[in-house]
Amino acid sequence: MTRAARRRRGSRLFVAAALAAVVALVATACSDGHTDVRLSAPYGWPMYGGGPSNASFTYAQIPSDLEPVWNRDVGGPIGAPFAINGSGDVSTTSATPSGCNFNVFDQRSGRKNYCKRLHDGSTNNTALFDQIGQPYIGEAGMFYAFNGGGAVRWRYPTYGSALSAKFGAPGRVLVATTQGQVLLLNAQTGDLTAPERLLRTDTKVDATAGLNDCATGGAGCAISAAPAVDLGTRRAFLNFFPQGARASQVKALSYQDGAITDLWSTDIGGGVVGAVTLSADGRTAYAFGRDGKLYALNAADGAVRWSHDLGRRGHTSLSVSPDGVLVPGSDAPGPLLILRDKGDSVEQVARKDDSMVVGPTTQTAAGTVWSVTRSPDSLDLTEFDVATGSVERTLPMPGATGSSAGIAVSAWGSIAVATTGGAVYFFYHQF
Repeated sequence: MTRAARRRRGSRLFVAAALAAVVALVATACSDGHTDVRLSAPYGWPMYGGGPSNASFTYAQIPSDLEPVWNRDVGGPIGAPFAINGSGDVSTTSATPSGCNFNVFDQRSGRKNYCKRLHDGSTNNTALFDQIGQPYIGEAGMFYAFNGGGAVRWRYPTYGSALSAKFGAPGRVLVATTQGQVLLLNAQTGDLTAPERLLRTDTKVDATAGLNDCATGGAGCAISAAPAVDLGTRRAFLNFFPQGARASQVKALSYQDGAITDLWSTDIGGGVVGAVTLSADGRTAYAFGRDGKLYALNAADGAVRWSHDLGRRGHTSLSVSPDGVLVPGSDAPGPLLILRDKGDSVEQVARKDDSMVVGPTTQTAAGTVWSVTRSPDSLDLTEFDVATGSVERTLPMPGATGSSAGIAVSAWGSIAVATTGGAVYFFYHQF
């Protein structure tokens, strides 16, 4: 398929998804006011990983005249990827010494729409947005639902800090915490729709206990990364460190209104690094091992289908396309690596030793992948062809320091990039 054909296909899929979103909003607008509004995610990038599966993939058509529109410093390091709400506005958390550390920026100018000061545990979280622009986010000891202006709608006390939350179903928010608590909450009221699950018995009154272990995936942090969710089967997949164990494992749960139950657990490669990622069909769960390998597990029973040595450690995030193209992201600079899942094996499609990728990657329906690359003097936003690894275009990020904390794409094809040095870069065509 040619590049032009891939772009046309991506555009058609985008239009279909947008029409579906409009239908849903019209149905909401026609409610008599007594019907439960089933809050759910809008099209775009409204949560960690862009969607429930953590796949970091978008059908949005990115314009050919993409260019920098604005950038700004947030006052402290950024440790979590962005989310973009249904209006295209960008949210970020950051480790600021004072003032706001959760911000929502207007896409047109980068001005703050509103901001909040949250406590420990919030700065490594990505907000979850529903279809009417309301964010959900946790801090040590509390999970919040705000309205579109930043006022508290409801709150729910937690053991530890709630991680980047996901919609588990329309009107249901799935929350996993650093101390191993799993909750299924009504998105409108904050009420439990299933009894809470405590995956460990060593929960602490001090909600900050174990937070320092989360950055390294240590034993004190029961769950150290955002869950991956399969909406079709209502299964959640966790990077979970069992109490008293020597290493973390991939753990699968089933969740329904009324019950959250265990499905299976699988040990891999000396422990799990980062969040679990699901294939588009929900049949495969991918996870990085501490042995430097990428593992593909059968999502139904946890059996290992294959493992692949990536040549080094440090990979923490994975972009997965619907046709099985896999692009690892890394905290440490390393060559761009493009793989393809063949079912019972994996093949290497391309490797770019002259392109040092730093941070998560994002694939598009046009057959490209966006990454932040490091040269001796700068960080740049770079687009690669996933079929060959060739560079399609490079956009400078003036003054950027550190590495990338994430790349998010709005429903209109704008791109927001976070840097660990504490800056936000926004790219689109001129408004």
